[in-house]
Amino acid sequence: MIIGIDASRANHDQKTGVEWYAFFLIQELKKITDPRTTHVILYADRPLQGELAVLPAHWSAKILHWPPQRLWTHIRLSWEMLTHPPDVLFIPAHVPPLIHPKKTVMTVHDIAALRFPESYNRFERWYSLWSARYAVKKMYKIITPSQFTKKELLEYVPGASTARIDVVSHGHNQHSAPAERIGTQEVLNKYHITQPFLLSIGRLEEKKNTKRIIQAFDLLKKEFPEDKNIQSLSLVLVGKPGHGYEEVQSALQESPNKKHIVMPGWVDEKDVAVLLETACVFVFPSLYEGFGLPVLEAFAAGTPVVASKGSSLEEVGGSAAIYVDPMAPGQIVDAIKMLVSDQDNRALCIKRGRERVGLFPWQSCAQQTLEILSS
Repeated sequence: MIIGIDASRANHDQKTGVEWYAFFLIQELKKITDPRTTHVILYADRPLQGELAVLPAHWSAKILHWPPQRLWTHIRLSWEMLTHPPDVLFIPAHVPPLIHPKKTVMTVHDIAALRFPESYNRFERWYSLWSARYAVKKMYKIITPSQFTKKELLEYVPGASTARIDVVSHGHNQHSAPAERIGTQEVLNKYHITQPFLLSIGRLEEKKNTKRIIQAFDLLKKEFPEDKNIQSLSLVLVGKPGHGYEEVQSALQESPNKKHIVMPGWVDEKDVAVLLETACVFVFPSLYEGFGLPVLEAFAAGTPVVASKGSSLEEVGGSAAIYVDPMAPGQIVDAIKMLVSDQDNRALCIKRGRERVGLFPWQSCAQQTLEILSS
């Protein structure tokens, strides 16, 4: 059997959630595919980078050059599927080619553009709707990372069938180097970060609720003026600007604590591992998530988590996180205050987080995905 995988997103230099999912899943699939019965082809728009380029003997790469760059999936990958189709094609990043084998499996991570249209431009809304409908109509199977996303597809996309949607949870990054190996202080100095600090990771945008994180930070400082532990906190917001960044900038400029807010932009994976291990609390009150990989990363790093109620985060975090109404900065404040000041509850959340993350190995994700591709 020949399995084709779109590796273009896994091959990105600056990875975020979907790219990391594709990368780690491919890395685990390399370990478990049977060389006697399976050949795997990775399709990409440029030469494979780093660890992704290290291929087992029964794997190969096809670099499909496309000088216009835009529409690579829809045109260049489609042409490859027309002329040299594999037995099964796997699309990890919910962007399907227009031409593909009948047996094509695609991961739909979320339908955020349909549920929060105000957070996306007109084209993004149209494309998200088209992609979801196309997947429901044309894909042999759809993979979702959570029961929440499966439920969303069934509720909001006409024609979706529960029999053709399989839930396969993401894993967590086990390859992060411990902070002490990299040099904690070196990384903190690099980004001008002082301890202790609150950490949030994700695009700086409306959907990630960045504005209310800043508002909650201001309220926290205001409500506990005599608490030295609170007053010593800084806030670190890691991520590139996204839709609604103007409101984030306004909140920052209006903040009386802006000198204690650090926005380093996109941060390298190894440095992110250090920040996660060093942070006092990980704050993730996102308005909508199909899975929420950063929550697992924080659990694995031994950092307590404040996350939002609703979407998939309670499904992922279980009893290990503190959940809040993401629209209520006051609830975010109360949760942070408890995790900073109540050492018993803090220790309990850290313990539960370490236990919880063990339920989400990439090996399991890869095994379940391979079973779907081979079925």
